[in-house]
Amino acid sequence: MVALAGMSVLIALVCTLVPSQGQAHVKLLCSLCVVCLVCVPLVHTVKDISQGEWEIPEEWLEPEAQEPDYGQVADRLLVGQLQVLLEQKFGLGAEQCRILAQWDEQDKVTHVTLVLSGKAIWQDPDPIRAYVQQLLGCACTVVLD
Repeated sequence: MVALAGMSVLIALVCTLVPSQGQAHVKLLCSLCVVCLVCVPLVHTVKDISQGEWEIPEEWLEPEAQEPDYGQVADRLLVGQLQVLLEQKFGLGAEQCRILAQWDEQDKVTHVTLVLSGKAIWQDPDPIRAYVQQLLGCACTVVLD
């Protein structure tokens, strides 16, 4: 970038010093110099890629090319659906009820912890616990925050 700025200043200086009859040729040569200067990093990058010395950063890869974390996706789906059901049945919004699920090696839910806060702490936790246990078939703990 510094080289490009320096080259631009040099070209402006040369163009002002050259007589008007040869200015077209000088401008053409200066333009070719700028193009060469801009292409130098591209040439180095292509050379590094061809020699296998350059790796594509992971953040440049498309999201489809990266392996998804299926456990995290399943956890998000379970928590999201359970949140909707708890809001419909008990009026527990996302700001009042935080859901934490534990999974085993076979990707089955083994335990669910509900953390109630705000107005939800005044509700009786037993019907909520029984509903989640019946729905998911696993242990459930209700904690007041």
